[in-house]
Amino acid sequence: MKTSIKIGVGFALLWIILKLSAFSFEVFLTDLKPFVFANMLFVTLAISLALYAKKRFETESNLLEDIKTAMIPGVLYAIIVSSFIYFYYQSIYPEFNSSKISAIELKMNNEAAVADFRKSNPAMENLSSDEIREQVMDSMNNYYSAQFTMTVSLLGLLLYTTLNSLVISLIFRRVIFRKT
Repeated sequence: MKTSIKIGVGFALLWIILKLSAFSFEVFLTDLKPFVFANMLFVTLAISLALYAKKRFETESNLLEDIKTAMIPGVLYAIIVSSFIYFYYQSIYPEFNSSKISAIELKMNNEAAVADFRKSNPAMENLSSDEIREQVMDSMNNYYSAQFTMTVSLLGLLLYTTLNSLVISLIFRRVIFRKT
């Protein structure tokens, strides 16, 4: 197995262990920011380590080969982590989504919140309160689903991987492994 594949899979497994440990110890169950930042850190480290490992032992390569080498662990990481996120919110901790939906449902029982939705969205101006509640709850049920969360995380991680691969490849070529 290629080194870059091992690095991508290793960091993905590290993130999964971190997420499951937090679930086991009931830490950061509703706060997602630490895991988002851990994702960003692990993708950056996977890209950097894979590119460094290749550049360290190969003398000649072009920018496109470097970007390809950098993207391999990032894309693997994104696929593995996003797949785990689907199973996590579908099977391991579905209470997260149901608690968020319940909180919105409780908020929507307040007539002032419904009036705020009516004011903030011109399309809802002529709808009754019950119709607004129904539309908001339908959209929130879609928003807080495991499929939507997986899709958003996959797209976000792939975009972050692509941009990071470009930037890190350029940094490695221009700064770290430049020819004097």
